[in-house]
Amino acid sequence: MRGITFVKGQGGLGRPLTGEDFISAFLFYTANGNLPSGFSSSARIKKFFSVADAESAGIKKDYSDATAATYTSVLVRGATGDTIRIQVTEINGVVVDLGTYTQTTADSTLALLGASVAAFINANTYTHGYSATFATATLTIIMPKKLGIAVNAATPLIFTVTGSITAAAGTLGVTGVASKLAIWHYHIAEFFRMQPKGVLYVGFYAVPSTYNFTDITTMQSFASGKIRQIGVFLGSECHAFTSGDLTAIQAEIVANDDANYQPLSALYAADLAGTSDLTTLTDLNTLTANKVSAILGQDGSGLGQYLWKGTGKSITCLGAVLGATAFAAVSDSIAWVAKFNFSNGSECDTPAFANGDLVSAKAQSYLTQLDTMRYIYLLKFVGSAGTYVNDSHTATISTSDYAYIENNRTIDKAIRGIYASELPALSSPIVLNADGTLTNTSLAYFTSLAEVNLNQMVRDSELSAFLVTIDPTQNVLSTSKLIIAVELLPVGVARKIQVNIGFVLAL
Repeated sequence: MRGITFVKGQGGLGRPLTGEDFISAFLFYTANGNLPSGFSSSARIKKFFSVADAESAGIKKDYSDATAATYTSVLVRGATGDTIRIQVTEINGVVVDLGTYTQTTADSTLALLGASVAAFINANTYTHGYSATFATATLTIIMPKKLGIAVNAATPLIFTVTGSITAAAGTLGVTGVASKLAIWHYHIAEFFRMQPKGVLYVGFYAVPSTYNFTDITTMQSFASGKIRQIGVFLGSECHAFTSGDLTAIQAEIVANDDANYQPLSALYAADLAGTSDLTTLTDLNTLTANKVSAILGQDGSGLGQYLWKGTGKSITCLGAVLGATAFAAVSDSIAWVAKFNFSNGSECDTPAFANGDLVSAKAQSYLTQLDTMRYIYLLKFVGSAGTYVNDSHTATISTSDYAYIENNRTIDKAIRGIYASELPALSSPIVLNADGTLTNTSLAYFTSLAEVNLNQMVRDSELSAFLVTIDPTQNVLSTSKLIIAVELLPVGVARKIQVNIGFVLAL
């Protein structure tokens, strides 16, 4: 029926979120000093509030930093009325038709014919992205930069001719090189897709000879300690996935926590293109890197998969997982089905692994083993159109109190809150009773400081309950140390739901 409908938008006013749990960072490594235009060797970190901010800093998906592959073909002039149809097989077998050129009486020489064919292709560059030149007897077709390496290994040109006009099979000229900007843009865009109101610090550092990840502390210091979670992406220029990186990142984060009171969690992704069987990776139960999670997931049919084909290296879904973590309350598991759908109908709608394998092609036993090994990947559930992650694992044994991202984020928030509230009392006087014990006033004062932010976490359903206790008999005169005990009752996660069902004779 005819009529007028209204759809209310959301988020246009850009009202900021409360708190700081959404503040995140991305750490990228790049070789040869190649940086986006808005960055420099003396300005390696920038703060973004949107994808547009990143684009203004030169992180664009225009593939401008890529090298376009070229193919050459020798033409032979035919007769007036002869035709040549040019097609190109792209990523995933998609065939792009550049059109059919008909030789005219004006094409009286090979040079004129070649110029006409090149001009014919160039006239429609704005629609198909291909361009051409002609010299002597050779037609050179320049591929779109977005194809990267995808057309290097095959002969993608298809010539269909009528009459005596001919075109030799194309030969690779310039080798295509994939864009790094497009990959960085992809991850940043995926972050903001999952958390539109997030704050994202982005840092670019040179590929080191040894990865010790000290750049994490550099970025955290730049952000005045506000970063709560960081994505560490070792892209095509870096080395393949290794569990040693997880241990190194953990060491840097622990040192950062202990020295600077700036706790955070890390999500790690690196190249897995050369790993055909992901179950051969290190079992993360054997590590003690509870502040780090390893991402194996990747888009299998959208832009992420297109970039995978164009680079031949893992893209992963790191940006989306980082965005989901930033969107989550600290007590939330990012595997919560009702809250965290990673698909928007196209991106991440087909779950894959970062070695290109589709999740749907793997047996349940394979998926279960990767889950047991505590990796994070994308999956589907029967009866739901969305895409989700298998769990919120960290790289430590499953029996640890800190085996999941939400465990670490919750206690980190509690630590930050208690630190902030107790700090003003550092070196303050402590009044004692005549017997040397702490007075009720002293106990109440220090207890209340510890409780103020924990009470807010309970109100926000980030904690179930807590208990703060102070032993009044402790000898603070001799030690100048006040010991406060804090017990936290976290929010549980329904990782498994069991329903007992059956028939009865009567109800």
